Amino acid sequence: MFIDMNCPCQGKNLDKMLQPLILCILAEGGDMHGFALLREIGKMERFADSKPDATGVYRYLKKMESSGLLTSKWDMEDDGSGNPKRIFSITTQGKACLANWSVALYDYNQYIDSLIDMINKAVSK
Repeated sequence: MFIDMNCPCQGKNLDKMLQPLILCILAEGGDMHGFALLREIGKMERFADSKPDATGVYRYLKKMESSGLLTSKWDMEDDGSGNPKRIFSITTQGKACLANWSVALYDYNQYIDSLIDMINKAVSK
């Protein structure tokens, strides 16, 4: 539980690690359109209190595509909505990036565990 204060220490300004999450969802679930990705992201516990920002996610998808981590194509088939959908796929470079995330997050996890121990010792004095 957080002490009520207007401070980044409550995690409000932390990146929700969208890049590895999007890459993982596409690697596990296959090609998806943006709305399906938003729905999958919204299932994560981190988003339990608030839905993911659709504009931010779409902006991130575009950035990831321009970086070569994703590709996309238009699905012009009518699904009843009358709107074409952009279908996103993970690339080989995206899969390599996801593997790098695993290593980086493992390292960060070790550091965070140590930092939490240090903080708990410091505040219990």
